[in-house]
Parts: sequence; C-alpha cells; structure tokens
Amino acid sequence: MPHYLTYPLGDLRGAILAARAAALDLRARYGPNVYAYGSSAGGTLAALLAGEGLVAGAVAKAPPTDLVGWAWPLATYGADYYEQIAASPQARYRLSPLRRPQQRPLLVVQGRADQVVPAAMNEAFAAKFQRVYLWATPGGHHTEKAHPWVLERALGWLGSLAAAQAARRSP
Repeated sequence: MPHYLTYPLGDLRGAILAARAAALDLRARYGPNVYAYGSSAGGTLAALLAGEGLVAGAVAKAPPTDLVGWAWPLATYGADYYEQIAASPQARYRLSPLRRPQQRPLLVVQGRADQVVPAAMNEAFAAKFQRVYLWATPGGHHTEKAHPWVLERALGWLGSLAAAQAARRSP
C-alpha cells in the first residue's frame, strides 16, 4: 500500500526528520518490509533511509548524493542556497548519502543527460557501495515524464527485491 510523504523542501533537517518519522511509523504499522521511492530531493531522502536501514530497500531517481560537491542549486537559486535551507557545510557532509554507510539495497536511476544532478555524482556513489546499483537511462532529470517505463521498471525492481527478501525469510 503506497504512502506519500510531504516534507519541507526549504529545510534539509526538517525533510530528513519527516522521512525518518514516516519510515518508523510505517515500520511500526506494517513491519520491517517498508520500501521507499523518491525523485530528486526525495531520492536523496530515499537513499538516506536505505543507508540508515530504515527501509528494506529503495529506489532513488536522480538523487543529489553528494551535497558537498553539488553546485547546481547555487547557480539556480543563488550563492546562499545552502544557507536558505539551513544546510551548513558540516551538515551537508554528514547528510550526503555518498559519505554515509549504505545498509540496504538501493537502485539509483540516473538520466544520462541530467543537467541538475551530474551522472558522474551517482556513478561515484554506486561505485563506492556494493548495495547501490546504478541504472543509467535516456533523458534528463525528469526522464520518467518522457519515458514512463522508467518508473514502471524502477518499481518492478522494488517488487523483485521484496519478493527475493520474502523468499529468504520463508522456511
């Protein structure tokens, strides 16, 4: 049963706290077999939840995984973007999925022509962790709008992951 998370885009800490609280609430209600999907900023949240082991697995589409080296928002929203979202350099380092452990399987879906999140960022992320899988797709940051099959296949990956995990738990 899908659940949607509303989180504050202008508050990095608030977004992460909302995602963690939602994952813990869903686990309390439905057990440990909770999965996450997120796109862009939501993809970063999904990656953090998988990294912390708060979900059994996740898909992150076009997630900024290195908040320290990600320059796009500075050019788009201004040089004070990180101050606007209350993300100090220390917080960006601490909260970058690239710089944290990854406890659960994560599929990163990355458009090859993404102008928002560089493909190289998520290539480095996937290369660093055994549980992070990279799927390079055609298109840019919103590739699933032009290619709806991207979302279908990503959710299919989550379904296959859930089935494999359930099979391992069965006697």
